[in-house]
Amino acid sequence: MEKTFRSAFLAHLEKSGESVANISRKSGVSKYQLDKLKQREGAKTNVEDAIKVAAAFGLSLDAFLDEPQASSQAEIVSLYNQLSSAEQEMILAAARALAERGSQGND
Repeated sequence: MEKTFRSAFLAHLEKSGESVANISRKSGVSKYQLDKLKQREGAKTNVEDAIKVAAAFGLSLDAFLDEPQASSQAEIVSLYNQLSSAEQEMILAAARALAERGSQGND
């Protein structure tokens, strides 16, 4: 069965616990359009809005549609969003240090 943007959207909504209203606010795509996408079986969206919605989940469109990897990334974004600003800064600092260490090991 071919994966649709709608099915990916529904999966990410469920996995992340985000509301349609919050994704609308983050993406700039109207809540009406996202509600329609959520509720109507054959509903579709344009590429520009799909990219914005994927970005609201912290993902590229390719990652958004690739469920195994995207599910992990959506969970990370969801957990990150639950942290305080100070905790988010600590996580970012740790991630940057790990990425830097990893890139130095590849030289």
